[in-house]
Amino acid sequence: MFQRASAVPPLRFPSAEGASVGLCVVRLSDMTVVAEHDATRLLVPASVLKCLTAATAQLLLPADYAFITRLGANGRLTADGTLDGDLSLTGGWDPTLGSRFFTARKPFVDWAIERLKEWGVKRVAGGVVVGNAVSAADALSPYWLLEDLEWEYGAGCYPLNYGDNSYDSREGRLADTDPGATLCNLLAAMMKGADIAVEGGEDDRVSESIGDVAGAESLFAAYSSPCRDEILRVMMHRSDNLYAEAMLRAPLLAGACGSVDGIDVRCDSALIRQVALWDSVGIDLRRGRIVDGSGLAPVNRLSARMLADILCHMGNKKEYVGLFPLVGREGTVRNFLRRTPLDGRMALKSGSMTGVLCYAGYLLGSDGSATHAVVIMVNGFTCPSSKVKDSIAAYLRGMF
Repeated sequence: MFQRASAVPPLRFPSAEGASVGLCVVRLSDMTVVAEHDATRLLVPASVLKCLTAATAQLLLPADYAFITRLGANGRLTADGTLDGDLSLTGGWDPTLGSRFFTARKPFVDWAIERLKEWGVKRVAGGVVVGNAVSAADALSPYWLLEDLEWEYGAGCYPLNYGDNSYDSREGRLADTDPGATLCNLLAAMMKGADIAVEGGEDDRVSESIGDVAGAESLFAAYSSPCRDEILRVMMHRSDNLYAEAMLRAPLLAGACGSVDGIDVRCDSALIRQVALWDSVGIDLRRGRIVDGSGLAPVNRLSARMLADILCHMGNKKEYVGLFPLVGREGTVRNFLRRTPLDGRMALKSGSMTGVLCYAGYLLGSDGSATHAVVIMVNGFTCPSSKVKDSIAAYLRGMF
């Protein structure tokens, strides 16, 4: 059955007459469009853009992909345990260092002190410094709203990230604008507590590249992040913008073997790689506008049909479908469709900002596999978002 778009939007909520609704539902068994409305209209996707970021990462990265952060001893290590130089931390854009969402892992600072003791370092004549020769000029997207940048969800993505690039305050969780300095200072303080003296102070000055110190006999150690899908699952369940920006860049880092010297890790380069990937499978993203990996930029534009095409392409991949939180139970959709017949039967990513509410994901069969790709995008409403959410819930219950 093919239900053509009508002039009347399929959703009923206050201010619907002035809003834009894009809708596309596709049965995966035969790729039949069973319902659509204005499916080619370009709309603000908000965080459902992360569906694209996650799909791109899974197609371009191996399942065991991990970000690498390097600990380097820049200088000679003398017989008495003195490092005649700096201790450097070279970031590999890992968004999980010190993250409160991976607490079961050995913390980076504890791991680093273990390595120093293994090396026999008892004193660092220099300081603890950032080893990246060039910081990310586009850590903060120029397309993000200024008022978002002070909050955790607007934190930038840097070569060296730490603690979700945020900290608690009376106002809430605020963005850390220099996470490299935060980590360097923390490690220096922890080293002193472990009886490893740091003489050169605690700062975030950029060190010479590892191995460039004249006559240096450098020591290296590599700290790995969780694997690809562990990070993507947190990204999708929490709608984490930092994780999304890092995963957008990850394909540019793949194969670097821990060394990021000379690698182009700009957002624009990552987006070019993403467009090329989807073009190769027959999905043209160029008609839309994508400027980040998280969906935080209000200038992003995608259509319901474009998102549905991506979901259809990925619908037979259980590792992708498994990234989405279950409605009524998990993540940002844990209260959506709760205690309804669809509770636990849909896996959806939500996206919202002022005047924007979107859902994208799958209807699941009894075996947990995806049976339908579902995209609903609403832009330009002026009523409370709860009214739009209720309307979308009623539509999905009526359909399924």
